[in-house]
Amino acid sequence: LILPVMVLLVLGIMEFGLLFTSYSTTTAASRSGARLAATAYSQAGTSTTAQNSAATQIAAATAADLEVLNNAEPVGMAIYKVNPSSTDGAPYGGYPGANMAGGCTSNCIKFSWNASTQTFTKTGGSWTNADACGVTVDSIGVYVQTEHSYISGILGSTRDVDGHTVMRLEPLPADQCA
Repeated sequence: LILPVMVLLVLGIMEFGLLFTSYSTTTAASRSGARLAATAYSQAGTSTTAQNSAATQIAAATAADLEVLNNAEPVGMAIYKVNPSSTDGAPYGGYPGANMAGGCTSNCIKFSWNASTQTFTKTGGSWTNADACGVTVDSIGVYVQTEHSYISGILGSTRDVDGHTVMRLEPLPADQCA
């Protein structure tokens, strides 16, 4: 009589533990990407080529951190300029949301996950006017989304897990600001 209840309890604990691991890994990946973004994106200046290179490096660093996921698959990510009027570090237009659709309407670079190459692939967007000079320096955010798969199916089959981190761009020295 007690055995089925104990089995359900143990399965529930395992499921929540694995979900927490997916959440922690997704958040850590966004933090790692944002740390790199805070320095690399401001150093890129206004050169579109340099900014695309920086965005590719940020995506690669984020993908490397997601390699340890066991029960989740990356869906996509976005690198974005934080809307200064936002209280929670959201991009212009809001967060991308379910399966990276919508949101992030300007000053945003979106990536989708390529399962065959295990890398993020740029799907669109741009942010060409990053300001790392002067008194008001832009903030950059990295939003990462993964899809967690439950083992037992007690709590459903999958769940989207989002992580985002916001950091201020590292200010450039005065001699690099024009």
